[in-house]
This record gives sequence, C-alpha cells and structure tokens, in this order.
Amino acid sequence: MSTGDASMTSTRVIDEAPARRPAGLRRLGSWRYWPLLPGALLFIAVFLVPVGEVAVWSVRGEDGWTLAHFAPVLADGAFRTILMSTLRLSLVVGVACVLIGYPVSYFLVMRPPRQQRLLLLFITIPLWVSVLIRTYSWIVLLGREGLINSVVAALGLSDTPLHLLYTRGAVYAAMIQVLLPIAILTMFSSMSTINRSLLSAARILGASPARAFIRVFLPLSVSGAVSAGVLTFVLALGFFITPALVGGPKDAMIANVIAQQISETLDWGLGSALGMTLVAAGLLIVAAFSVVLRRFTLLSSEGGTK
Repeated sequence: MSTGDASMTSTRVIDEAPARRPAGLRRLGSWRYWPLLPGALLFIAVFLVPVGEVAVWSVRGEDGWTLAHFAPVLADGAFRTILMSTLRLSLVVGVACVLIGYPVSYFLVMRPPRQQRLLLLFITIPLWVSVLIRTYSWIVLLGREGLINSVVAALGLSDTPLHLLYTRGAVYAAMIQVLLPIAILTMFSSMSTINRSLLSAARILGASPARAFIRVFLPLSVSGAVSAGVLTFVLALGFFITPALVGGPKDAMIANVIAQQISETLDWGLGSALGMTLVAAGLLIVAAFSVVLRRFTLLSSEGGTK
C-alpha cells in the first residue's frame, strides 16, 4: 500500500469516527436544551425531592393516608390567622421594596458607567453581611436605650423611651432593609436593557421629560418591577429570624410556627401541612398576580430593548 493510500485510509477512519458514537450520545448532542440538564438534576435533587417528601408527610398519618393534618390549618383559628398575617405582611414588604427601589434603580440606570459601578458596590455591601447581624443592628437602633431613643432623650423630645422595638413597624423596616437591595438589583437589570434612545426620540417629538418617562420608560420597565415584587414577596414568606427578633407575639410568621411544630411539639404532620399550605398559597397569589398584570401590562419590553 502506498503512502497516499494509507493517508486516505486514515482520513476516512477519522471522518467515520463520529458516526460510530452511540445513538444516545448523538441524540444528546443534538438536543438544544442539554446545557440545562445539570441545573435540572440539581433542582430535582435539592428541591423537588425534599418538598415531595414533606408533601407526603402532610397527608400520611398513623393509619395511612389522611387529610386530618390540614384541618387545624384551614379552620378558623390561630393557624389561619397567622397564615393570613404572613401573606399580608409579605405583600406589603414586596410592594414597599418596589416603590422604594424603583427610583433608585432608575437613578442608577441614568448614571455614567463609572458611577454605576460605585453605586452598585454600595448597594450590594449589605448583602455581604449576615441577615442575623443586620437584624441585631435594628435592635441596637430601636431598643429602649438604642440610638433613636438616645437622640430623642438628648433633644428633650420625650421623657419616656419610645416603644419602637417588638412592633409591626420594626418588622416592616427590618424586612424591607434586608430585601431592598435584591429588588433594586432586579429592577436595575431589567432597566439596563431598555433602549434609552427611545426617550430621546420622545423628547424630539415634543414630549416633556415627565411625559416621556410615563409613556415610554415606565411601561417598558413594568416587567422588571413586577419581577422584583414577586421575588421579594416570595422571599418574605419564608422569613424566620427577623420577625422573631424584632417583632412582638402578634408578629409571628408561619415559618416560626412551622419551626415550633417540628422542633418543640414534634408534630411533623401538622408542620408539614403548614408548610405545604404556605407553598400553595404563595403559588396561587403569584399566579393570580401574574395573570392580572399580564392582562393590564402587555406593555412588554419587546421592541424597546437594546
């Protein structure tokens, strides 16, 4: 065999090698969603499987399958009151984070890149600190001998310390402070994709700055604001440490009750039922919120992105 024939043979073998791969590997390589496979497997392992096990505990009793664990949760009693209070508190926190964070995000988007990086650094610094430490800082600030009461006493504005700690207001303030950076970053990410030349075009056509913002920028940024509100609402549903440290007895959230049922009374069935009820209520509210907003805000950012 000549050298040329040997070279052609080896080239043909190399060309035919990929065709000899197993059919399963060829199908996986042509599947467009294969990069999502590791994340999907991790999601199943660390979320779906544990949640599924909790769901099983909530409907299993000593005598087999039962819905008895859900009876105290859905009855008109303390558990339902705490659940409704948790949903209401989380909704207020989510809305407040959007209302406070939206102007900050808009201000960031309009800054030059160098200023943006510096300001974003200041916004993300609180995320580097533990939630527990940030919550304790509110105790130092709002306590009877805290900073605010010390200033009030020094100025002679009150003879008795103000009752600021262990109130619903303290819970709102602490939770908003914890979740506000997340809302700002979410809305900033969405606003950064809006094509700002549209604002210039609106100004050229005679719109005032306020009208250009209301008619152009605001509709295009609604989806980011909704995403921030939904994200902070869902995160607020699971708050545990902050209400326990700065709130009063009436400010307990459902997460505190679940922890009590699991660790103190050892009633795993009731604790699991409370957890699944919270998950279901959160999903229903988020779904309803999304449907309503999609109905009134088909002001999506399509066509307005960079």
